[in-house]
Amino acid sequence: LMFFCEVGSGRNNREYEKLAIFGEVRARRGAELKVLSAVETKVPGYYDKIKDEVNERDRGKDETGTWGTDTMTFQDDELSYALGKQGGTRKKLERSSGSIVQYVGHVALFSGSKEVRRRAKEYMKWLFDQLGGPVYVDGWEDR
Repeated sequence: LMFFCEVGSGRNNREYEKLAIFGEVRARRGAELKVLSAVETKVPGYYDKIKDEVNERDRGKDETGTWGTDTMTFQDDELSYALGKQGGTRKKLERSSGSIVQYVGHVALFSGSKEVRRRAKEYMKWLFDQLGGPVYVDGWEDR
């Protein structure tokens, strides 16, 4: 559940609007990053101003105590490859790893427990390794 909060009287003099997001930590984070991605598209550079606050939000606030956010920065061509057609590759990485995967500008954000973030980054590495040829995964039988 999310909605805009009006603070004060009137909207005309404000540079920003506050958005309240309610729910479990995973749902809140997914919604926050989706909105942040849209804002970054409209106002390039906005994420850079608030990245420390965003990346630290809700750290350790899940049942494992390892909740957090990791990032990777991409070049233009890498970003379009990682995103895939209509965001298909991003969605597959998210589903297979169990991590929230969202792109904000040229930065990929991975949110979730330490284990799912590690898995998402490993899968992203495999994705780019494919550009150089076949990828062989040791121990795939145990996964």
